[in-house]
Amino acid sequence: MSRLRTRPSAVVIGSGAGGSVTALELASRGFDVTMIEEGARRSLSDYGAESTEAMRQIYRSRGMTPILGSIPIGYVEGCTLGGSTEINSGFWHRTPREVLIGWGARYGLDGASPADLEPHFAWAEKHVNVGVAASWPKSTQVFARGAEAMGWSAPEVPRAAKDCQNTNACAQGCPRGAKQGMSRSLLPLAEAAGVRVVPRCRAKLLLKDGRRVTGVFAEVTRDDGTIELTRLDADHVFVCCGPTETPALLRRSGFRLHVGDTLRIHPALKVVARFNEEIDAAHSVLPLVQVKEFWPEITLGGAFFSPGHLAMQLSENWPELRDRMTDHTKMATYYVAVKGTGRGSVRTSLWGDATILRYAVSNEDVYNLSRGLARLAELLLAAGAQEVYPGLHGVSTIRKEVDAVRWLDERIPRSALSLTTVHAFSSCPIGERRDLCAADSFGKVFSADNLYINDASMLPDSPGVNPQGSVMAFARRNVLHFLDAVA
Repeated sequence: MSRLRTRPSAVVIGSGAGGSVTALELASRGFDVTMIEEGARRSLSDYGAESTEAMRQIYRSRGMTPILGSIPIGYVEGCTLGGSTEINSGFWHRTPREVLIGWGARYGLDGASPADLEPHFAWAEKHVNVGVAASWPKSTQVFARGAEAMGWSAPEVPRAAKDCQNTNACAQGCPRGAKQGMSRSLLPLAEAAGVRVVPRCRAKLLLKDGRRVTGVFAEVTRDDGTIELTRLDADHVFVCCGPTETPALLRRSGFRLHVGDTLRIHPALKVVARFNEEIDAAHSVLPLVQVKEFWPEITLGGAFFSPGHLAMQLSENWPELRDRMTDHTKMATYYVAVKGTGRGSVRTSLWGDATILRYAVSNEDVYNLSRGLARLAELLLAAGAQEVYPGLHGVSTIRKEVDAVRWLDERIPRSALSLTTVHAFSSCPIGERRDLCAADSFGKVFSADNLYINDASMLPDSPGVNPQGSVMAFARRNVLHFLDAVA
């Protein structure tokens, strides 16, 4: 057994939105920081590969992470240097005011008012070059046209994607380097500040002595495929492995109080719309506007599109719809996402260290998905869609408004539902309510003196918006609070 380094001041586990912020701020204040990342370091030349190769290289479990339950849910997250920021859309939202107020009231979350978080959002937005697009692709234009016809607001969502060139490769890693994932934005700054980054290094166990975590037991995969065990000693440990692997690591290490018991997600249902005009969605960035008319319960927006993904969507009713593949250039994919009121869990397998996710889709979730489908189909028909194909087994194509509005009154059968999500959080909530939370308001685990959570798992509940902005702002707030406390 070798040691990478003896007694670094801090070990940061994970290199996504939370881990990169944490490592950069610690190193900038003179801390000796080692960051470990389970995934590999990739270059721009590795990005933009076709979907199956991209999933093999930069996704966890090759992009096939199931969330178990009576309704199947497909979940994807990154497993590469930069984490999920390398494969997401780059959409940017600040945590809504009413969400922050609610977290304070329910979880006793301290120091998280909009005024408290303002400087941290501003800092993050500067570092990842948040802005809006110079022009809209056709898939955005038709969606905005439908929203206008319905009388609904559909503002463009800012993105961390400076000078986007419409390669439609966000989900495979941006090959032009326009999307400001952590590998392009914060990690170069962190390494310049002295952070030692160890890729292909999976944390297996946190080592303890009483209330102190003394280090991390990990395995490093070498270039030849061999695995070497190592121990990293640390004065402080920041766990930033994401909403699934953070609670899994904590539970394997004996930290279980309110850990992995409250997984929340934004369940999403996708539909395909076929227009009479050329959309060419496979060769442009995904739709850039969202309808928040029915927020916080429901959000309508656009999704990544490719012929392969189209085939998967149509497969729910393949005998009826397979001939529509010939019109793929006239199609685009959209979604209805709901805030998620169900409850999930994260557990580790009794065999090995596999992570098992569960989520019980609530009746309210189904109600909101049904209403959202009605609204989304209405919008797309108003935009000029000839047909709307819900990703629902046995549910007919929507061609007329009367076919859409039925779902305002009826509920989608649970047996027809097959959902997806790219947003997970809240598996280790923070706040001062020890009967609800795994860590205090600034991420310090209650049952340890030097262990901190600083990623999406810490958000107390669903934010109802894309979470990267919230994660980065909270992570910076937390690490600066830590630095002030130890100064």
